Amino acid sequence: MNDKTTIAVLGTLAEFHKEPIPFDLAALVDLVVGIHPDLLCLDMTREQWQEPEKADLPPEYREALLPLAYQTDMVIVPVAGADPDIRLSAAGWRGRLIAFLRRRLAWLQRTAPGPDAINQGWRHDLGNLFYGWIRRLTGGTAGHHYHDRIDMLADSVAAVARDNPGSRILVVTNIQYCHHVRPRLAGLPDVEVTGYADL
Repeated sequence: MNDKTTIAVLGTLAEFHKEPIPFDLAALVDLVVGIHPDLLCLDMTREQWQEPEKADLPPEYREALLPLAYQTDMVIVPVAGADPDIRLSAAGWRGRLIAFLRRRLAWLQRTAPGPDAINQGWRHDLGNLFYGWIRRLTGGTAGHHYHDRIDMLADSVAAVARDNPGSRILVVTNIQYCHHVRPRLAGLPDVEVTGYADL
């Protein structure tokens, strides 16, 4: 029996999935159907998962991945801690610059031909750069929250992997976290991190 757990991390730009884009909700569903992981780790809290209306979840979860899991044998595992992701914002000129950067993020999503373009290459790197600027413009504890969230996501997925040896796990989170979570998971024993297309 193979006890090696295979994990892939799929990055998305959740806040822009309402737009009519090539990598829209239907494309996300088709992608996950094709992968058909044993476990689908979603970046949401257990409380969000148990909430009947799920109104505060991004559309990629509420309208795509959760309904898909309910219709199949995929097992959902919420991997966010008790503290959900914060909305980064500021007042004055910083707020206007954040709004501009969000429009640039929307443009990255809108012009991406598919998930590969968001998960690697210049769009991926530029999206991460934009999110970094937004955190700096927000100030306060935004940077600490970001690093704490990476630690929490990596630790949560590692616990899922330990409890489910030999499984195929797909983790879905925002692109600003995925490229930090991947190397953290790759350092775990009995875990192989691969691209989502190879899961």
